Amino acid sequence: MELYNKYKGKVDFILVDLDGSRSAAQKELIDKFYKGWIPWVTILDKNHKAVYNDSGETSVEEVSRILDKVLENADKSATYLEKD
Repeated sequence: MELYNKYKGKVDFILVDLDGSRSAAQKELIDKFYKGWIPWVTILDKNHKAVYNDSGETSVEEVSRILDKVLENADKSATYLEKD
C-alpha cells in the first residue's frame, strides 16, 4: 500500500495470484517472467522491458529505489538492475 500511494498515477501495479483464476494478460506475464519461485517481483519500464526480475523478499526501499531510477530515466533506455 505504501508503494501504491507513493507512485499512484506514475506506475501501474499488477498483482497475480497463482492460486486463483487469471486473466489472459496475467497468464502472459507469468509465461514471460515467472521462474517458479514465490514471491516473484518483476518491474517493467515504459517499453515493457524487465528492469528487475527476481525471486525472494524485496523490501519496500529496494522497490522504491528501482522505481525512482526507472522514472528518472523514463526517456532513456533502462538498465537491468540486479538484486543486491
